[in-house]
Amino acid sequence: MLEFALILIACKLMEAIFLRIGAARILAYLCTGFALALYRFATGYEMSHEVIALSYIGIVALLFLAGLETSFRRFVRELKSASIVAFGGVLGAMVAGLASIPLLGLDFAGALALGITLSATSVSVTVKTFDELGMLGSREAQTIIGAAVVDDVIGLALLSALYSLEKGYLDVVHVATVALLAFALWLGVAFVTNVLSRRLFKSIALMRIEAGWTTMCFALVLLLSYLASKLGLSVILLAYAFGLGIAGFRIVARRLEEQFRLLTYLFLPLFFAYVGYRVEVEELSSVPLHHITYSVLMVIALALLSKVVGCYVASKALGFDNRSALVIGIGMTPRAEVMLVSATIALELELLPHHVFVALLLVVPVTLVLTPLLIKLLAHQSTAP
Repeated sequence: MLEFALILIACKLMEAIFLRIGAARILAYLCTGFALALYRFATGYEMSHEVIALSYIGIVALLFLAGLETSFRRFVRELKSASIVAFGGVLGAMVAGLASIPLLGLDFAGALALGITLSATSVSVTVKTFDELGMLGSREAQTIIGAAVVDDVIGLALLSALYSLEKGYLDVVHVATVALLAFALWLGVAFVTNVLSRRLFKSIALMRIEAGWTTMCFALVLLLSYLASKLGLSVILLAYAFGLGIAGFRIVARRLEEQFRLLTYLFLPLFFAYVGYRVEVEELSSVPLHHITYSVLMVIALALLSKVVGCYVASKALGFDNRSALVIGIGMTPRAEVMLVSATIALELELLPHHVFVALLLVVPVTLVLTPLLIKLLAHQSTAP
């Protein structure tokens, strides 16, 4: 309890500082984790298993919320065009991962792990930028939102492949089978929940139990996360699908959004602090500074180019002009929660070295800062006489 309290207070104090300088909250939590990593290096402190377990409640709740804020019918309706853009971005990320073999000296398994990690997109900052520009209803914005949903599904399914790479070799058939099964399981949970949610919530209401919808959904989210982990998949895979299935039942979805947001306020800072804590200061100190600097620059460049080029080419194939295709490509570059989850798993499975992991952490602030600036620049150019 003391450890949880102190880390949460530290995260919130750091958040207050970062908000004053206009930086994102997620960066404050990561920096708190870096401080914990330095404290571990100096004192030998180890984060308790209980705190780590609680931190995962935060990321599971966040992915459930992300599903609630989408729509299963909308996802199906926009699946074709959104899939083309999303696959373009994922293919670009995988190519970037393979390019890391000569550029960063990674082995084949590490290169695939980097590609899988870079495939994850978080477009919340992009959507907010379009909203500020009054362009949320534009074709570019709607394409990005739809592609982000598909991209999340592909990225979450690909997380399962990381576990197959743990032994240092790739069984293509096994990885493809696991990825397809993961996607089928994800789609099945979303579809079944969408069909049965109205009947389920009416039954819970008739039971008249205290906070029935919230407690039963929380229990089901945890059960689905446990099921995913027992099948060798990411714990967040089915939480997103469950939320997406409920999203169509708006009365319940809105109430659950309010309740589960509180869980993210309490536990999500802990998760990102844990991500930062995973940095091994002792191992990093043995790597020459110029090598770390080079790795950071290469990973950031690969992160930017993978989505911009991949999504640009895919958007052109859908008939977008050069400017709109470039806007979509840039809009798909931000990385945040899902990429950090993938990076942490890859590090825990010893697929990525620590200096590459640190470089991936720095991808988050760079993409979050650059994306709105570039989109606004392109938007102003399009309106200029």
